[in-house]
Amino acid sequence: MKAILGILIISLTALTPGLAAAETAPVFGDGDFSLAVGAGMRSLTEDIAESLYGKNNLVYSLDLAYALGKSLDIFVHTDYLKVDGETTFTKENTSLSIIPIEAGLRLRLSGRRLEPQIGFGAGYYMIKDEIEIASETFTLEKNQVGFFIEGGLRVYVTRALFVFAQARMTFLKFKPDQSTDEDDTGIIYYNERDLGGFAILGGLGIRF
Repeated sequence: MKAILGILIISLTALTPGLAAAETAPVFGDGDFSLAVGAGMRSLTEDIAESLYGKNNLVYSLDLAYALGKSLDIFVHTDYLKVDGETTFTKENTSLSIIPIEAGLRLRLSGRRLEPQIGFGAGYYMIKDEIEIASETFTLEKNQVGFFIEGGLRVYVTRALFVFAQARMTFLKFKPDQSTDEDDTGIIYYNERDLGGFAILGGLGIRF
């Protein structure tokens, strides 16, 4: 009996440091707020816009989130897209800018160093599209509601600091009051614009 008791005492003594270490192990992403900045490439769904501005355009992003629970965040997001182009036949200048204010919910699938995430939400998109025709500038300015879905991965470098990669799909269709572009036949008028698109972002952030 004494031998068994001695073995138990020795075993518990050996296990105690391991249990204490587990209790004090760092919890990655432990905090109510997170702030992330990033940059990436964004496409445009509309064929004419893609022909004017290309498939991959530089975009900058800013994201602020607050934890509603252990694995759920509410967040606001904005990014900045500004790109210049030219018409195909007449080589006249065009420009497009899109600045959204978005809000959504994001599910964090792990509290460990690797943290996959998925989210969705809606936004208010401020659009400005300009085209120069015969030395005259035609401007479309539109504020429009749109929607988005996203998915990504955060990798925690420390308990608070992380790097991230994210893919986002934006849905942004609207009917302009009056919008002009030019092809080989002259001025055409859009019945509908589609300035949504797919974006891939990466950057740095902190959870606190």
